[in-house]
Amino acid sequence: MNAQNVINELLKYGDEVYALHHANFFKCFEGGYGDINDTFCGIRAKNLRLVAKRFYKQIEFSEISALLKERLHEARVAALIMLFNKFDKADAKKKNQIVNLYLEHTRYINNWDLVDISVYKILGRYCYEIGDCTILRTLSQSGFLWEERMSVVANWYLIHKGEFALVLELCEKFLTHKHDLMHKACGWMLREMGKVSPKGLIGLIDFLEKYHKIMPRTMLRYAVERLSSEQKAYFMKK
Repeated sequence: MNAQNVINELLKYGDEVYALHHANFFKCFEGGYGDINDTFCGIRAKNLRLVAKRFYKQIEFSEISALLKERLHEARVAALIMLFNKFDKADAKKKNQIVNLYLEHTRYINNWDLVDISVYKILGRYCYEIGDCTILRTLSQSGFLWEERMSVVANWYLIHKGEFALVLELCEKFLTHKHDLMHKACGWMLREMGKVSPKGLIGLIDFLEKYHKIMPRTMLRYAVERLSSEQKAYFMKK
């Protein structure tokens, strides 16, 4: 099983109209945040997952690496799905290999869908299991938008395990970030924290009490989404 087999299978499900929509949706044009070199075949998410599920057991890491370097956006999505499926079944040694492969290819995990579908299932879970979040703090300091987003969204796994310290630390760190995609990521993770438990809700309220007047509006709007009408009105009022 090689990378070209996977690409050929993806292309069978392609749709030109949907491909054009995806190129615009993920801002893959001059002046957008996406990679202008990205191409799309327009495969629906359901079919993409089916292809990845069909091949992930047989495919080698070297071929996943090749897929992650492909210009075809859906090839990179499929590679990441196969990678976290492998991670789910892996022993400690294989998990280390998968994490290293992921970190070696972050330049190709370069849009929000690629980050969001994979990072919490690989890096977030790994950091939780080894009890060390150094990887995420390092990514947060890179200055590369997609690695910064990885550092935040990876917390989705930690949050659902009741660990909130890092997400609060990173959301504070990124209060002055210039990119809207980071505001959305931070607000989303804060909202998730408030959903999972009474302790998480207390953490969210405390964070908002401290920072709501200086938070980027998008971050704040995402963070308060699940709060009561009264709480929303209080925090959204500048």
